Amino acid sequence: MGNKKLLLINPVSDLRKGFTLSRDAMYPPLSLGILAALTPDNWEIEIFDENFETFNELIDADLVGLTSFTSSAYRAYQIAAVYKKAGIPVVMGGIHASMVPKETIQYVDVVGIGEAESYWTTIISDFETGQLKPFYYGERLSMDEMPFARHDLFHKSYTIDSIQTTRGCPFDCSFCSVTTFNGSSYRMRPVEDVLDEIEMVRTDRIFFIDDNLVGYSKKSKEHAKAILQGMIDRGIKKEWWTQCSLNVADDEEVLELFAKSGCRMIFIGIEAETAAGLLDVNKKLNAKMGFDKYTEAFNKIHKYGMSVLGSFIFGLDSDTVESLHKRKQYIINQPVDSYQTSILTPLPGTKIYREFDEQGRIFKKDYPKDWQFYSFEDVVMKPGQMDAETLKSTMKEVLLELFDKKTVYRKFMRTLKETKNIKSSSWAITTNLVYRAMVEEVFGLEPFSIEEILGKNFPLH
Repeated sequence: MGNKKLLLINPVSDLRKGFTLSRDAMYPPLSLGILAALTPDNWEIEIFDENFETFNELIDADLVGLTSFTSSAYRAYQIAAVYKKAGIPVVMGGIHASMVPKETIQYVDVVGIGEAESYWTTIISDFETGQLKPFYYGERLSMDEMPFARHDLFHKSYTIDSIQTTRGCPFDCSFCSVTTFNGSSYRMRPVEDVLDEIEMVRTDRIFFIDDNLVGYSKKSKEHAKAILQGMIDRGIKKEWWTQCSLNVADDEEVLELFAKSGCRMIFIGIEAETAAGLLDVNKKLNAKMGFDKYTEAFNKIHKYGMSVLGSFIFGLDSDTVESLHKRKQYIINQPVDSYQTSILTPLPGTKIYREFDEQGRIFKKDYPKDWQFYSFEDVVMKPGQMDAETLKSTMKEVLLELFDKKTVYRKFMRTLKETKNIKSSSWAITTNLVYRAMVEEVFGLEPFSIEEILGKNFPLH
Protein backbone atom coordinates (compact mmCIF):
# COMPACT_ATOMS: atom_id res chain seq x y z
CA MET A 1 0.00 0.00 0.00
CA GLY A 2 1.49 3.34 -1.09
CA ASN A 3 1.82 6.53 0.89
CA LYS A 4 -1.30 8.56 1.58
CA LYS A 5 -1.53 12.08 0.16
CA LEU A 6 -2.55 15.13 2.19
CA LEU A 7 -3.64 18.16 0.17
CA LEU A 8 -3.68 21.45 2.10
CA ILE A 9 -5.48 24.35 0.40
CA ASN A 10 -5.24 28.10 0.98
CA PRO A 11 -8.43 29.64 -0.50
CA VAL A 12 -8.80 33.22 -1.73
CA SER A 13 -12.14 35.03 -2.06
CA ASP A 14 -13.43 35.60 -5.58
CA LEU A 15 -15.07 38.89 -4.57
CA ARG A 16 -12.30 40.76 -2.76
CA LYS A 17 -8.73 39.75 -3.56
CA GLY A 18 -7.32 41.98 -0.81
CA PHE A 19 -3.60 41.53 -0.18
CA THR A 20 -3.34 39.08 -3.08
CA LEU A 21 -3.57 42.01 -5.47
CA SER A 22 0.09 42.75 -4.78
CA ARG A 23 3.03 40.36 -4.69
CA ASP A 24 4.61 42.60 -2.03
CA ALA A 25 1.76 41.94 0.41
CA MET A 26 1.20 38.20 0.14
CA TYR A 27 2.26 36.02 3.04
CA PRO A 28 2.60 32.24 3.14
CA PRO A 29 -0.19 30.30 4.93
CA LEU A 30 1.87 29.57 8.06
CA SER A 31 -0.84 27.43 9.66
CA LEU A 32 -0.77 25.02 6.72
CA GLY A 33 3.03 24.83 6.98
CA ILE A 34 2.69 23.88 10.65
CA LEU A 35 0.09 21.19 9.86
CA ALA A 36 2.48 19.79 7.26
CA ALA A 37 5.24 19.67 9.87
CA LEU A 38 2.97 17.73 12.25
CA THR A 39 1.99 15.17 9.60
CA PRO A 40 3.81 11.79 9.73
CA ASP A 41 6.71 11.25 7.31
CA ASN A 42 4.90 8.48 5.44
CA TRP A 43 2.43 11.00 4.00
CA GLU A 44 2.95 12.91 0.76
CA ILE A 45 2.01 16.57 1.29
CA GLU A 46 1.09 19.32 -1.16
CA ILE A 47 0.02 22.89 -0.44
CA PHE A 48 -2.23 24.37 -3.13
CA ASP A 49 -2.23 28.15 -2.80
CA GLU A 50 -4.88 30.31 -4.48
CA ASN A 51 -2.65 33.34 -3.93
CA PHE A 52 -0.97 32.16 -7.14
CA GLU A 53 -3.31 29.76 -8.90
CA THR A 54 -7.09 29.39 -8.92
CA PHE A 55 -8.46 25.99 -7.96
CA ASN A 56 -10.45 24.74 -10.95
CA GLU A 57 -10.52 20.96 -10.78
CA LEU A 58 -10.02 18.12 -8.35
CA ILE A 59 -6.41 17.40 -7.40
CA ASP A 60 -5.83 13.82 -6.35
CA ALA A 61 -5.65 13.36 -2.55
CA ASP A 62 -6.67 10.99 0.23
CA LEU A 63 -7.37 13.75 2.76
CA VAL A 64 -7.93 17.48 2.24
CA GLY A 65 -7.26 20.25 4.77
CA LEU A 66 -8.62 23.80 4.41
CA THR A 67 -8.16 26.96 6.43
CA SER A 68 -9.78 30.34 5.87
CA PHE A 69 -10.46 33.80 7.15
CA THR A 70 -14.11 34.85 7.29
CA SER A 71 -13.88 36.66 3.94
CA SER A 72 -12.59 33.51 2.21
CA ALA A 73 -14.89 31.01 3.97
CA TYR A 74 -17.41 30.86 1.12
CA ARG A 75 -14.60 30.07 -1.30
CA ALA A 76 -13.34 27.35 1.06
CA TYR A 77 -16.79 25.79 1.12
CA GLN A 78 -16.94 25.83 -2.69
CA ILE A 79 -13.64 23.93 -2.88
CA ALA A 80 -14.76 21.53 -0.15
CA ALA A 81 -17.86 20.68 -2.19
CA VAL A 82 -15.67 19.32 -5.02
CA TYR A 83 -14.05 16.82 -2.66
CA LYS A 84 -17.25 15.98 -0.79
CA LYS A 85 -18.80 15.04 -4.13
CA ALA A 86 -15.79 12.82 -4.87
CA GLY A 87 -16.07 11.11 -1.47
CA ILE A 88 -12.71 12.46 -0.25
CA PRO A 89 -12.77 13.59 3.42
CA VAL A 90 -12.35 17.33 4.02
CA VAL A 91 -11.08 18.87 7.27
CA MET A 92 -11.46 22.61 7.87
CA GLY A 93 -9.95 24.65 10.67
CA GLY A 94 -8.74 28.18 11.28
CA ILE A 95 -10.31 31.29 12.74
CA HIS A 96 -13.62 31.25 10.85
CA ALA A 97 -14.36 27.55 11.30
CA SER A 98 -13.51 27.86 15.00
CA MET A 99 -15.98 30.71 15.46
CA VAL A 100 -18.87 29.05 13.55
CA PRO A 101 -18.29 25.27 13.72
CA LYS A 102 -22.00 24.42 13.34
CA GLU A 103 -22.06 26.30 10.03
CA THR A 104 -18.79 24.83 8.82
CA ILE A 105 -19.74 21.20 9.46
CA GLN A 106 -22.55 21.58 6.90
CA TYR A 107 -19.90 21.91 4.16
CA VAL A 108 -17.04 19.66 5.32
CA ASP A 109 -16.59 16.30 7.05
CA VAL A 110 -14.46 17.45 9.98
CA VAL A 111 -14.12 20.78 11.79
CA GLY A 112 -11.01 21.61 13.82
CA ILE A 113 -11.81 24.15 16.52
CA GLY A 114 -9.04 26.26 18.03
CA GLU A 115 -5.28 25.81 17.73
CA ALA A 116 -4.49 22.70 15.69
CA GLU A 117 -1.22 21.52 17.27
CA SER A 118 -3.07 19.50 19.91
CA TYR A 119 -5.50 17.69 17.61
CA TRP A 120 -3.91 17.34 14.17
CA THR A 121 -2.04 14.09 14.78
CA THR A 122 -5.25 12.63 16.24
CA ILE A 123 -7.12 13.54 13.05
CA ILE A 124 -4.45 11.80 10.97
CA SER A 125 -4.57 8.74 13.21
CA ASP A 126 -8.38 8.61 13.17
CA PHE A 127 -8.38 8.94 9.38
CA GLU A 128 -5.96 6.04 9.06
CA THR A 129 -8.20 3.82 11.23
CA GLY A 130 -11.45 4.98 9.62
CA GLN A 131 -12.70 6.69 12.78
CA LEU A 132 -12.87 10.39 11.88
CA LYS A 133 -15.15 12.43 14.16
CA PRO A 134 -17.04 15.56 13.08
CA PHE A 135 -15.40 17.88 15.63
CA TYR A 136 -11.94 18.12 17.18
CA TYR A 137 -11.19 20.64 19.92
CA GLY A 138 -7.76 22.21 20.33
CA GLU A 139 -6.01 23.06 23.57
CA ARG A 140 -3.76 26.09 23.94
CA LEU A 141 -0.45 24.34 24.38
CA SER A 142 2.87 25.75 25.45
CA MET A 143 4.90 26.94 22.46
CA ASP A 144 7.97 25.05 23.70
CA GLU A 145 7.31 22.16 21.32
CA MET A 146 5.92 24.16 18.38
CA PRO A 147 7.33 22.63 15.18
CA PHE A 148 9.11 24.60 12.50
CA ALA A 149 6.68 25.23 9.64
CA ARG A 150 7.42 23.44 6.36
CA HIS A 151 8.58 26.57 4.54
CA ASP A 152 9.90 24.33 1.75
CA LEU A 153 6.30 23.57 0.74
CA PHE A 154 5.27 27.21 0.29
CA HIS A 155 5.04 28.63 -3.22
CA LYS A 156 8.43 29.77 -4.47
CA SER A 157 7.07 33.15 -5.63
CA TYR A 158 6.60 34.48 -2.10
CA THR A 159 8.97 37.39 -1.46
CA ILE A 160 8.44 37.45 2.31
CA ASP A 161 8.22 34.71 4.96
CA SER A 162 6.05 34.51 8.08
CA ILE A 163 7.49 33.73 11.53
CA GLN A 164 5.61 33.47 14.83
CA THR A 165 7.23 34.09 18.21
CA THR A 166 4.22 34.43 20.56
CA ARG A 167 0.50 33.77 20.85
CA GLY A 168 -2.29 35.31 22.89
CA CYS A 169 -3.43 38.82 23.75
CA PRO A 170 -4.52 40.10 27.18
CA PHE A 171 -6.66 42.85 25.66
CA ASP A 172 -10.14 42.13 24.40
CA CYS A 173 -10.84 44.75 21.76
CA SER A 174 -14.47 44.37 20.75
CA PHE A 175 -13.75 44.09 17.00
CA CYS A 176 -11.08 41.37 17.37
CA SER A 177 -11.36 37.58 17.77
CA VAL A 178 -7.70 36.92 18.64
CA THR A 179 -8.34 36.60 22.38
CA THR A 180 -11.22 34.20 21.72
CA PHE A 181 -9.01 32.04 19.49
CA ASN A 182 -5.56 32.25 21.11
CA GLY A 183 -6.49 33.17 24.68
CA SER A 184 -5.62 36.10 26.91
CA SER A 185 -2.37 34.75 28.36
CA TYR A 186 0.85 35.54 26.54
CA ARG A 187 2.70 32.40 25.40
CA MET A 188 6.28 32.72 24.19
CA ARG A 189 8.25 30.45 21.90
CA PRO A 190 11.84 29.45 22.79
CA VAL A 191 14.22 32.11 21.48
CA GLU A 192 16.64 29.65 19.85
CA ASP A 193 13.78 27.93 18.00
CA VAL A 194 12.69 31.26 16.56
CA LEU A 195 16.22 32.12 15.46
CA ASP A 196 16.77 28.67 13.92
CA GLU A 197 13.56 28.97 11.91
CA ILE A 198 14.50 32.47 10.72
CA GLU A 199 17.77 31.04 9.41
CA MET A 200 15.82 28.32 7.58
CA VAL A 201 13.65 30.60 5.46
CA ARG A 202 14.50 31.34 1.85
CA THR A 203 13.54 35.01 1.48
CA ASP A 204 15.39 38.03 2.85
CA ARG A 205 12.23 39.62 4.27
CA ILE A 206 10.17 38.52 7.27
CA PHE A 207 6.78 39.31 8.75
CA PHE A 208 6.66 38.49 12.47
CA ILE A 209 2.95 37.67 12.58
CA ASP A 210 2.56 38.09 16.36
CA ASP A 211 -0.29 40.35 17.42
CA ASN A 212 2.26 42.19 19.52
CA LEU A 213 5.93 41.24 19.19
CA VAL A 214 6.97 43.07 22.37
CA GLY A 215 3.93 42.30 24.50
CA TYR A 216 2.90 44.04 27.68
CA SER A 217 5.08 42.64 30.46
CA LYS A 218 8.74 42.79 31.41
CA LYS A 219 9.06 39.07 30.57
CA SER A 220 7.56 39.45 27.09
CA LYS A 221 9.73 42.48 26.37
CA GLU A 222 12.88 40.57 27.39
CA HIS A 223 11.78 37.70 25.12
CA ALA A 224 11.51 40.04 22.13
CA LYS A 225 14.84 41.69 22.93
CA ALA A 226 16.56 38.28 23.13
CA ILE A 227 15.27 37.35 19.66
CA LEU A 228 16.39 40.63 18.11
CA GLN A 229 19.79 40.52 19.83
CA GLY A 230 20.10 36.92 18.64
CA MET A 231 19.49 38.04 15.04
CA ILE A 232 22.26 40.61 15.42
CA ASP A 233 24.67 38.18 17.10
CA ARG A 234 24.10 35.48 14.49
CA GLY A 235 24.59 37.97 11.66
CA ILE A 236 21.10 37.34 10.26
CA LYS A 237 20.58 39.88 7.49
CA LYS A 238 16.82 40.11 7.07
CA GLU A 239 14.52 43.08 6.69
CA TRP A 240 11.29 42.73 8.64
CA TRP A 241 8.11 44.24 9.97
CA THR A 242 5.70 43.38 12.75
CA GLN A 243 2.74 44.48 14.87
CA CYS A 244 3.05 46.29 18.19
CA SER A 245 1.05 48.54 20.50
CA LEU A 246 1.90 52.18 21.04
CA ASN A 247 3.90 51.20 24.13
CA VAL A 248 6.70 49.90 21.87
CA ALA A 249 8.01 53.47 21.84
CA ASP A 250 8.32 53.59 25.64
CA ASP A 251 11.68 51.79 25.59
CA GLU A 252 14.34 53.21 23.28
CA GLU A 253 16.56 50.19 23.88
CA VAL A 254 13.85 48.11 22.21
CA LEU A 255 13.61 50.55 19.30
CA GLU A 256 17.38 50.43 18.85
CA LEU A 257 17.30 46.62 18.69
CA PHE A 258 14.44 46.78 16.21
CA ALA A 259 16.46 49.05 13.95
CA LYS A 260 19.77 47.18 14.26
CA SER A 261 18.15 43.81 13.51
CA GLY A 262 16.54 45.05 10.29
CA CYS A 263 13.07 46.37 11.15
CA ARG A 264 11.64 48.63 8.43
CA MET A 265 8.06 49.12 9.56
CA ILE A 266 5.93 48.77 12.70
CA PHE A 267 2.17 48.21 12.46
CA ILE A 268 0.30 49.98 15.26
CA GLY A 269 -3.43 49.68 15.91
CA ILE A 270 -4.46 53.29 16.44
CA GLU A 271 -8.11 52.81 15.36
CA ALA A 272 -9.37 56.29 16.37
CA GLU A 273 -8.15 59.69 17.47
CA THR A 274 -11.14 60.39 19.72
CA ALA A 275 -11.97 59.14 23.22
CA ALA A 276 -15.47 58.17 22.06
CA GLY A 277 -14.06 56.14 19.16
CA LEU A 278 -11.66 54.21 21.41
CA LEU A 279 -14.50 53.53 23.83
CA ASP A 280 -16.57 52.14 20.96
CA VAL A 281 -14.02 49.35 20.40
CA ASN A 282 -12.73 48.89 23.97
CA LYS A 283 -9.22 50.08 23.01
CA LYS A 284 -8.14 50.74 26.59
CA LEU A 285 -4.36 50.98 26.15
CA ASN A 286 -4.58 53.77 23.56
CA ALA A 287 -7.13 55.68 25.62
CA LYS A 288 -4.93 55.40 28.70
CA MET A 289 -1.89 56.82 26.87
CA GLY A 290 -3.53 60.06 25.80
CA PHE A 291 -3.54 61.45 22.27
CA ASP A 292 -0.51 63.69 22.80
CA LYS A 293 1.54 60.52 23.25
CA TYR A 294 0.64 59.25 19.76
CA THR A 295 2.75 61.79 17.90
CA GLU A 296 5.59 61.35 20.39
CA ALA A 297 5.57 57.59 19.76
CA PHE A 298 5.59 58.00 15.97
CA ASN A 299 8.48 60.47 16.15
CA LYS A 300 10.53 58.13 18.35
CA ILE A 301 10.08 55.31 15.83
CA HIS A 302 11.20 57.65 13.05
CA LYS A 303 14.23 58.65 15.10
CA TYR A 304 15.47 55.06 14.74
CA GLY A 305 14.90 55.00 10.98
CA MET A 306 11.68 52.94 10.93
CA SER A 307 8.29 53.72 9.43
CA VAL A 308 4.84 53.50 11.03
CA LEU A 309 1.90 51.63 9.52
CA GLY A 310 -1.17 52.83 11.42
CA SER A 311 -4.52 51.08 11.36
CA PHE A 312 -7.71 53.13 11.57
CA ILE A 313 -11.35 52.04 11.77
CA PHE A 314 -14.16 53.98 10.12
CA GLY A 315 -17.86 53.57 10.88
CA LEU A 316 -17.59 53.40 14.67
CA ASP A 317 -20.80 54.00 16.59
CA SER A 318 -19.72 57.52 17.53
CA ASP A 319 -18.67 58.40 13.96
CA THR A 320 -20.48 61.06 11.98
CA VAL A 321 -19.79 62.13 8.41
CA GLU A 322 -17.79 65.03 9.84
CA SER A 323 -15.72 62.79 12.12
CA LEU A 324 -14.86 60.44 9.22
CA HIS A 325 -13.34 63.38 7.38
CA LYS A 326 -11.58 64.51 10.57
CA ARG A 327 -10.02 61.03 10.89
CA LYS A 328 -8.85 61.30 7.29
CA GLN A 329 -7.28 64.68 8.04
CA TYR A 330 -5.67 63.31 11.20
CA ILE A 331 -4.01 60.57 9.13
CA ILE A 332 -2.77 63.13 6.60
CA ASN A 333 -1.40 65.49 9.27
CA GLN A 334 0.19 62.95 11.62
CA PRO A 335 3.64 61.39 11.08
CA VAL A 336 1.99 58.07 10.14
CA ASP A 337 3.75 56.82 7.03
CA SER A 338 1.28 54.27 5.71
CA TYR A 339 -2.25 53.51 6.77
CA GLN A 340 -4.74 50.67 6.87
CA THR A 341 -8.26 52.08 6.67
CA SER A 342 -10.90 49.53 7.65
CA ILE A 343 -14.66 49.84 7.68
CA LEU A 344 -15.94 48.49 11.00
CA THR A 345 -16.78 44.83 10.32
CA PRO A 346 -18.44 42.57 12.91
CA LEU A 347 -16.56 39.30 12.51
CA PRO A 348 -18.05 36.14 14.06
CA GLY A 349 -16.63 35.45 17.50
CA THR A 350 -16.28 39.13 18.41
CA LYS A 351 -18.23 41.20 20.92
CA ILE A 352 -19.29 43.59 18.18
CA TYR A 353 -20.81 40.76 16.15
CA ARG A 354 -22.86 39.55 19.11
CA GLU A 355 -24.04 43.05 19.99
CA PHE A 356 -24.90 44.11 16.43
CA ASP A 357 -26.62 40.79 15.73
CA GLU A 358 -28.79 41.14 18.83
CA GLN A 359 -29.64 44.71 17.78
CA GLY A 360 -30.60 43.56 14.26
CA ARG A 361 -27.97 45.84 12.69
CA ILE A 362 -26.20 43.31 10.46
CA PHE A 363 -27.84 43.23 7.04
CA LYS A 364 -25.32 41.14 5.07
CA LYS A 365 -26.54 37.83 6.50
CA ASP A 366 -27.10 35.56 3.52
CA TYR A 367 -24.50 33.17 4.87
CA PRO A 368 -22.22 31.65 3.80
CA LYS A 369 -22.23 33.67 0.54
CA ASP A 370 -22.25 37.05 2.29
CA TRP A 371 -19.10 36.24 4.26
CA GLN A 372 -17.29 37.45 1.13
CA PHE A 373 -18.22 41.00 2.12
CA TYR A 374 -16.54 40.72 5.55
CA SER A 375 -13.19 41.96 4.25
CA PHE A 376 -13.22 45.41 5.93
CA GLU A 377 -13.81 47.04 2.53
CA ASP A 378 -17.62 46.78 2.42
CA VAL A 379 -20.41 47.97 4.70
CA VAL A 380 -22.22 44.96 6.19
CA MET A 381 -23.99 46.63 9.14
CA LYS A 382 -26.09 49.65 10.02
CA PRO A 383 -23.78 52.34 11.46
CA GLY A 384 -24.71 54.23 14.61
CA GLN A 385 -24.93 57.80 13.28
CA MET A 386 -25.76 57.43 9.56
CA ASP A 387 -27.20 54.99 7.09
CA ALA A 388 -25.06 52.38 5.31
CA GLU A 389 -25.12 54.19 1.96
CA THR A 390 -23.88 57.40 3.55
CA LEU A 391 -21.00 55.53 5.19
CA LYS A 392 -20.11 53.92 1.87
CA SER A 393 -20.22 57.16 -0.14
CA THR A 394 -18.29 59.06 2.55
CA MET A 395 -15.64 56.35 2.64
CA LYS A 396 -15.19 56.70 -1.10
CA GLU A 397 -14.45 60.43 -0.63
CA VAL A 398 -12.09 59.69 2.29
CA LEU A 399 -10.17 56.94 0.52
CA LEU A 400 -9.83 58.80 -2.77
CA GLU A 401 -8.06 61.61 -0.93
CA LEU A 402 -5.95 59.39 1.32
CA PHE A 403 -4.67 57.32 -1.57
CA ASP A 404 -4.36 59.89 -4.36
CA LYS A 405 -0.95 60.54 -5.90
CA LYS A 406 -0.45 63.82 -4.11
CA THR A 407 -1.10 62.42 -0.62
CA VAL A 408 0.98 59.28 -1.19
CA TYR A 409 3.86 61.38 -2.57
CA ARG A 410 3.80 63.82 0.35
CA LYS A 411 3.71 60.96 2.84
CA PHE A 412 6.72 59.35 1.20
CA MET A 413 8.77 62.57 1.21
CA ARG A 414 7.92 63.19 4.87
CA THR A 415 8.87 59.62 5.79
CA LEU A 416 12.18 59.98 3.97
CA LYS A 417 12.89 63.28 5.72
CA GLU A 418 12.01 62.00 9.21
CA THR A 419 13.48 58.48 9.07
CA LYS A 420 16.45 59.34 6.83
CA ASN A 421 16.09 55.74 5.64
CA ILE A 422 15.34 54.97 1.99
CA LYS A 423 14.49 51.33 2.71
CA SER A 424 11.93 52.12 5.41
CA SER A 425 10.48 54.82 3.17
CA SER A 426 10.26 52.31 0.34
CA TRP A 427 8.37 49.85 2.57
CA ALA A 428 5.95 52.62 3.54
CA ILE A 429 5.09 53.79 0.04
CA THR A 430 4.84 50.21 -1.22
CA THR A 431 2.39 49.49 1.60
CA ASN A 432 0.29 52.51 0.68
CA LEU A 433 0.11 51.30 -2.90
CA VAL A 434 -1.01 47.87 -1.66
CA TYR A 435 -3.92 49.53 0.13
CA ARG A 436 -4.50 51.78 -2.87
CA ALA A 437 -4.94 48.61 -4.98
CA MET A 438 -7.74 47.49 -2.66
CA VAL A 439 -9.45 50.86 -3.08
CA GLU A 440 -9.10 50.49 -6.84
CA GLU A 441 -10.76 47.06 -6.65
CA VAL A 442 -13.76 48.30 -4.68
CA PHE A 443 -14.35 51.53 -6.61
CA GLY A 444 -13.12 50.51 -10.07
CA LEU A 445 -10.26 53.04 -10.21
CA GLU A 446 -7.27 53.07 -12.52
CA PRO A 447 -4.04 51.89 -10.88
CA PHE A 448 -0.83 53.88 -10.68
CA SER A 449 2.72 52.83 -9.93
CA ILE A 450 5.57 54.03 -7.74
CA GLU A 451 7.30 55.26 -10.91
CA GLU A 452 4.33 57.51 -11.72
CA ILE A 453 4.58 59.10 -8.26
CA LEU A 454 8.35 59.40 -7.83
CA GLY A 455 9.66 59.28 -11.38
CA LYS A 456 11.54 56.46 -13.06
CA ASN A 457 14.97 57.43 -11.77
CA PHE A 458 14.23 57.68 -8.06
CA PRO A 459 16.69 55.37 -6.24
CA LEU A 460 14.20 53.31 -4.19
CA HIS A 461 16.30 50.15 -4.05
